[in-house]
Amino acid sequence: MPALLALLLSTTAHARSGELTVPLAPPQAQQAILQAVQRIPAQQEAHRRYRMALPYGAPLFPPDADLALAPSGDALAAWLRLPPEQRRHDVLIAPDVDYYWNAEGRRFSCQFIVHVQAVDGQSRLAVLQVRPTVYAGKSFKLLGRTGPGMYLDLRPAAPSAQSGAELRAFLASALAQPQ
Repeated sequence: MPALLALLLSTTAHARSGELTVPLAPPQAQQAILQAVQRIPAQQEAHRRYRMALPYGAPLFPPDADLALAPSGDALAAWLRLPPEQRRHDVLIAPDVDYYWNAEGRRFSCQFIVHVQAVDGQSRLAVLQVRPTVYAGKSFKLLGRTGPGMYLDLRPAAPSAQSGAELRAFLASALAQPQ
């Protein structure tokens, strides 16, 4: 129990900085993240928000060229500059394609990259948001993709501090449990 308490206190201290430190080596942290996402029960909201987790280098992990096209902030641009060797334990977490959750009073969606970095025999996890988008309702388009009609009004958005904090809390809880 003291180890769990120490992990949670460590998590709280790093939550403000957008990072989380876990007492696992990077390969074990990566596997623990992948397993945690797989274990989310289908009836929980988190199952749609964190639907798929992919290790860096997996065939469905977006290539750097695709990630660079997305409106990206400084954190994603810095991550793209890292050599592949420093990203090898990273994980992409993606929601259902049509799923938007409430974040800061708006319907929000994004993919997450969890950057796993070795620090003193532990792992520091940094959460990056990729393609943050808000759902602004539906709008009529005369020349829409399939003709005139109502289409989703999806707009690029700034990353959500609330969504990042919620993912870090999920990871802290999931990685604190015995594997």
